[in-house]
This record gives sequence, structure tokens and C-alpha cells, in this order.
Amino acid sequence: MDIYILFRDMRTYGFSEDYYRQAADKEVKFIRYEPQDPPQVEPGESGEGRPVLKVTATDYILGSKLEIEADIVTLAAAVIPAAGSKEISQLFKVSLGQDGFFQEAHVKLRPVEFAADGVYLCGMAHYPKHIKEVINQAYGAAGRVLTLLSHDTVVASGSVCEVNEKKCMGCEACVAVCTYGAIESRETKQGKKAVVNPILCKGDGLCNAKCSYRCYPTKALYR
Repeated sequence: MDIYILFRDMRTYGFSEDYYRQAADKEVKFIRYEPQDPPQVEPGESGEGRPVLKVTATDYILGSKLEIEADIVTLAAAVIPAAGSKEISQLFKVSLGQDGFFQEAHVKLRPVEFAADGVYLCGMAHYPKHIKEVINQAYGAAGRVLTLLSHDTVVASGSVCEVNEKKCMGCEACVAVCTYGAIESRETKQGKKAVVNPILCKGDGLCNAKCSYRCYPTKALYR
């Protein structure tokens, strides 16, 4: 059997490189294509007159077009982020990466945690991965949850920002600078005012530094 694999990006990290080399040694042919010149598939006939699928692709290493007469064409299913990822990210105040998958707090130090405390991630919500990686990450996330639940009392934060509504002008500068999405602008009887969510607030003080009207009292910043 002649096997051709047309691919856009091949990632054989870890021991998966061994499988790639073994396949190449068994004369499995790998052909890389560019997005602007994708492979074309159309029905046709072989030289013997039997029906086949003719796959035309450009081999950029050889610098020429290839026409493969295939009996079977198997498509690799694309893995894309879930449709509700953006809504969930706004609901729990967690971040998404450029590709639309959820992004961890730190790739090495906190690989199963978000910047928002008490929210964890694993599996395909993080990025496309093999089942072995999914299971290992699920164990890691469950371990972090058990560490949190093992305490009788959990201290969410030792520092919370507050807003002096009398001084607040509703400029929303603090809303834009807050890394944790803990500040929002609300309509009050006195007009638009900034409101801090104490659960999400980490007390980093960026809002206090950004505010031109000093509506964040220093004495209330770290209480």
C-alpha cells in the first residue's frame, strides 16, 4: 500500500518523533502544502480504467505538482474552540488565547489555573491534545481543587480596592487598566460610577495609579 500524508503543520513533540521516523522509514510519504495552494480532489480514472480520486498537490521540496491516484481519502477532523468559550470567559473573567482556547495563568508555574482564583482548566478547553495529556492534566486540576477544599477556611484576598463615589467622575480609566476585570461602570443617581467586584479584585493598585481624580482612597487599598 502506498500512503501519502498531506499536512499543513506536523508537531511530533516528545516521543512522537519516533513514530514519525518509523513511518518515514516504511516509505510513508509526507507532503507539506501552503494555505494559498491547498490540495485539490476530484473524481477520475486510473490508467487501468478503474474509478479513483485524483489528488493534486504542490510539493515545495521538489518544486513541482504531484497527482496522486487515491483509492481512499481520509480527512483529519479540525479541532476548534467550543462555540460558548467567549461567553464562559466573560462569565468567569478568564482569558482566551489568540486561537480562541482558554489560556492558563502561567505555562510552567500554574498550567491548570487561571488568574481568577478557584477556576481551573484541563483537556481540550486548553488546546488540542492527546488523551494521555488530557488525563494527566485532569489529575493536576483535581489535585489543585483538593488542595483548596482541604482547608476549613479559605482567604480569597488580603487586599481589595474601593471607590470613593463622591470623587469618581466615571471616566472608566480604571475599568480599562484592571487586569482581572474586577471593575465595571454602573449607572447611579449621581451618574456613571466605577464599582469594584471584591471577589475578583487582587488589590494590585493599578486602578489607583491610573485614576486622575484620586477616587481610590489609599487607606482602603490594602485592608
